Amino acid sequence: MIKKPFYWPGRRTNEPAHDMLAAFLVLDIQRNLDWAKELADKTEAVQAGNLKEWERIGNAFRLELTADGALIEDLIDEDSSMQTIDLGEFSKAVEMWFADLK
Repeated sequence: MIKKPFYWPGRRTNEPAHDMLAAFLVLDIQRNLDWAKELADKTEAVQAGNLKEWERIGNAFRLELTADGALIEDLIDEDSSMQTIDLGEFSKAVEMWFADLK
């Protein structure tokens, strides 16, 4: 697991959707290059319209990608609300995460 918080260009601090995205990457994608590549590939496919939707259920979060954006649901904290992030913003974070693993 990483020892410092994950930031990407455009990340807003104290923004629940961005905080949840960072937690999703750290806890569910982790430092696994294969999982990060799959996430980057599926994000690109949804953005390009080659894939209508894609879902990944991890240990702590459920992710749903559609043309409308990335929906992240916390599977541990039942009181937490689902967060939606613009697919372009989501893609930038995933690209930075994937690049950091290479």
